Amino acid sequence: MATLVREYVLNIDNDQAMAISHFPGISYDDYDRAGGVSPWKICRMFEAGRTVPFYQGNFLYSNDLTSENNRFYVLGGDYYFDSCLWEVTRKYHYFPYRIEINLISVGQSSLTLRALLINSLDNKEVATYYGKLVYVDQTTNRSQELPYWFRKKYRGKDTFERVRIDFSDYSVPKNAYEFKTLVTASDIDHNGHTNQASYVRYCMDAAASASRGENSFKRLTQDICMYPILKMTTAYRNETVMGDKLVTSVWEDDLSPQILHFAIHCGDKLVYTSTIKFKSTPCSKL
Repeated sequence: MATLVREYVLNIDNDQAMAISHFPGISYDDYDRAGGVSPWKICRMFEAGRTVPFYQGNFLYSNDLTSENNRFYVLGGDYYFDSCLWEVTRKYHYFPYRIEINLISVGQSSLTLRALLINSLDNKEVATYYGKLVYVDQTTNRSQELPYWFRKKYRGKDTFERVRIDFSDYSVPKNAYEFKTLVTASDIDHNGHTNQASYVRYCMDAAASASRGENSFKRLTQDICMYPILKMTTAYRNETVMGDKLVTSVWEDDLSPQILHFAIHCGDKLVYTSTIKFKSTPCSKL
């Protein structure tokens, strides 16, 4: 978060395990060049839906768990988008929405959240996010056990809904397109690291540049922002800071050309990976 949290309308259950944050709408600069809401804005909307309950409502007893030395960091997660999400801002003159966030699993040093993005005008769920957070000791920069009282309180929250973050070796093919990016001050969050949504923007910029080159994509032949996203997986592998020079590699899936894979490196260090599945047919441009 780069701004202070204002007093949003917030509802939290007695167990501190479910919260609903209400937002009045989105702004002009949240739209992309195709006239739809940008994917990185959607990521920020989910981020706000998590941050507002944490800071404003002590959701999951976050005020008791976080300090100068202890903090939660996002490992990654899966986004699922209803196709109507990319058209909803075209249909309505304004778009009030709410984020419903639930704790669904607790491990020794991590927890898993499910968040729903709901259109407040018709109560339709237009996107879902499953994210895994890890509890980190900042003095050692390593994960640490969650307090026993916390794990005991929420041990019954373990469900079948899982998020498996892929941290296996990532092989970038030789024919992958490479796009260079400099991390700027506007990309940095309050922890001093590159914000999660910025990585999504780097990936979309790389895909847009690749689609205009000589070796353009087989299926996604138009401007990449014309294709609605159906699913996106993210994995944050290392931190980057202002001034870092990044290289984003993008390539098509061998079997499904509407799926693009991304890997972002800072020098020899792999910092972020993502896979995005697009709808194979483009939408109309406003």
